[in-house]
Amino acid sequence: MEETVRPNISEFSYGYALTEELINWHGTQLTAAPLFPSLYQEGQQGGGFDLKLERPGIPLFLQFKLSDCMVRKSAKEIKNGDFSAPCYRMHIRPARHSQQHEMLLDLENRRNEVYYCAPAFHSPEELNDAYLNHLVRDKSLWLRPSVIGPLTDDRDHHVAFQVPGVHRFCSESRILDTKGNFSEFSRQIELSYRQKSKSALSENSLVGLAKSLQSITEKRSDISRDSKRRTDIELQK
Repeated sequence: MEETVRPNISEFSYGYALTEELINWHGTQLTAAPLFPSLYQEGQQGGGFDLKLERPGIPLFLQFKLSDCMVRKSAKEIKNGDFSAPCYRMHIRPARHSQQHEMLLDLENRRNEVYYCAPAFHSPEELNDAYLNHLVRDKSLWLRPSVIGPLTDDRDHHVAFQVPGVHRFCSESRILDTKGNFSEFSRQIELSYRQKSKSALSENSLVGLAKSLQSITEKRSDISRDSKRRTDIELQK
């Protein structure tokens, strides 16, 4: 048996299953059907998102991740005595390939609700079981980018975790100061909702959010100058 079992589910399938549970969370009703944009729409102005939900509340940004399953005692996390088998790894895109983590951190630092979400399962059978029993959110890791903090190098990094259990940033062998579970996430979102919901989706707030997103994407080298210029023109209308 290999030390690492790669996920045999797609990020889209996991994200859809988790999104469906969030739609029905607290019985909040949508005011329109969920919108999964076509490939054409994703490339147009205002596109670039994976899912759009029309509902009252506050903006919530989720970065879906898949998890490797560590099953043998030779795995570093298990060998060191930090975890028992099986445990999971959520990989963070290294800076040499993507600025994703720093962009998420920047977005959170602007007082937005931003989370990594990763499943504590890796097979289609486990996904089906969690989905049918409405346990996808409870069997997931919920992690703010700020808990990891800035990454100042371009090395590979990952978070090792179990649900329930501890979570460790393995590049520094540092235990993360969070429960990382849905209950903790739920309490934070409910608090944020009480504080911000009256104005979070107002026109002024959404315009401000759009400008924040534009400012953050200016840091991305993989977005063409022409695309950035067109976005700037749209925001000024």
